[in-house]
Amino acid sequence: MKNVLLGLAVAVILVGCGPKNVVTLKRDAAPAAPQAGWYARNEEGFSINVPSSYQVPKNAGASLGDLQNLSNPVVGYGLSPGQESTTANAALILNDSTYKPLPGEPTTGLTVNISKHKGGADLEGEAKKVGENLLNEKSKKIDLAVGPAYEIQHKSKSIGGDEIWRMIYVVCDGESAYRFEFTTTNGEQVISSIAPGVIESFRVK
Repeated sequence: MKNVLLGLAVAVILVGCGPKNVVTLKRDAAPAAPQAGWYARNEEGFSINVPSSYQVPKNAGASLGDLQNLSNPVVGYGLSPGQESTTANAALILNDSTYKPLPGEPTTGLTVNISKHKGGADLEGEAKKVGENLLNEKSKKIDLAVGPAYEIQHKSKSIGGDEIWRMIYVVCDGESAYRFEFTTTNGEQVISSIAPGVIESFRVK
């Protein structure tokens, strides 16, 4: 009897230590039709619709290279010292060809990162981690066609004085955590008019 009770106690403790907000996204959501001037991108494991100006850079390292125009690209990009750029291991980088960055400016566009978490990705925890690396961010939980997500807005300044706007979306699906980061120095409206439509089209396979 004691062994049974001990086993149950251990099971309860193990369950209690696991992620509390593991989400499995819907697979039966109808595909989102691209709006005029947009096109569908089918990537490994997910799909999104984006403006036609959002294209993979011809040089795979171009987006990261833009950051390296500064002697300290991390600080120039508005990240905390020691924080890794999201372009380092990105699953997808799309640059907005409408805007050509000046030397030292981050490229206007979208970076998608996907990370794996054994036992399940905690949506609340992943959103909190993003916020901890940013100051004065605005965060809110939203509902997508596939399930819940977090939208995080942030404004910072580069060492050159440029204002950098970001809209970051965190979506979790089982053990996968998706981070969609829209960035620009060309005014908040440049990404705020596009980002919601992109994330609402997000589907998992």
